[in-house]
Amino acid sequence: MPANKRPFFARYTTSLWIRFLRFNLLSSKRLQDDLERLNLTPPQFYVLATIGYAGGLPFSEIGEKLMVTVSNLTGIVDRLEEKQVVVRDRDSQDRRVVRVRLTEKGLKLYKSTIPLFEKSISQFFSPLSKPQQKELAALLRKLIRVSWAH
Repeated sequence: MPANKRPFFARYTTSLWIRFLRFNLLSSKRLQDDLERLNLTPPQFYVLATIGYAGGLPFSEIGEKLMVTVSNLTGIVDRLEEKQVVVRDRDSQDRRVVRVRLTEKGLKLYKSTIPLFEKSISQFFSPLSKPQQKELAALLRKLIRVSWAH
């Protein structure tokens, strides 16, 4: 299709959304490639990081934090359990609650993976100055806060 025949968007916000999606897709792909070298998928890493930061959590809380259903989370945790980086425990106060925590191997993986993740992420934002990064963070917080309110 010739350049002058391409459809254009009537609203700037649509173009902004497309730029946001492109950035998300590109950065997610690069991050996925980095995590692949560690034998982790992005969802596995997010579960590992969430549990590592919190020191273990009930299934339902992990799902809430990652915005995934318990059924999706089950498969991710199954694979992390096969890699022997997490274990499931029944809560001593409420046997219906299943907690997920890191094993020693998982803790080592968490501690070694976080710096690599942070280095990868910092590269995405390195073209922006620190003040620009702070401004972007504030704008995104505002959009998230407003979106959750609706």
